[in-house]
Amino acid sequence: MESQFLKFFTSLLTLVWSTAIFSANDEFDIGSGDVIVIKVYNEPDLSVKANVGQSGILKIPLIGDVTVAGKTSKELSEELEIAFLDGYLVNPSVSVVIDSYRPFFIRGAVSKSGAYKFEYDLTVDQAIAIAGGLKDRASKKSWYVIRGVEKARIKVTKESRIFPGDILEIEESLF
Repeated sequence: MESQFLKFFTSLLTLVWSTAIFSANDEFDIGSGDVIVIKVYNEPDLSVKANVGQSGILKIPLIGDVTVAGKTSKELSEELEIAFLDGYLVNPSVSVVIDSYRPFFIRGAVSKSGAYKFEYDLTVDQAIAIAGGLKDRASKKSWYVIRGVEKARIKVTKESRIFPGDILEIEESLF
């Protein structure tokens, strides 16, 4: 009885852990510069690992050109399953994982402006530290993120999260 409980508990922990990993991947839209892995269960010939180019379009075996940019892993997975159902596979199971994210950028009143490797759960404060810290004349409040295709300019604090492809802008203060 005790070993059955232990097996059940271990299985439950594994399920919760894997769900957390996949939901983290689902949070961000796929974009130019990301490397994604597409796997179709029991169909290794249909698997794809590719760098998403500027067009945001990938060529998928049997399906052809598919726009991947602007979709989450989950959205793309569901779209591909429907496409494979259309005369190709009986019951397709498609997984899409972002293998590596595009960089984020930081500019303005920091020691080392530039592109940096994105890490999950990155905050503005951590991004500033990665860029060598604030310059002496850096504003303590005028911080903005430029995000998404629409290039929305969002005021942020040190606790705000950075997303792949974000441009963090640190303005200079007058005093």
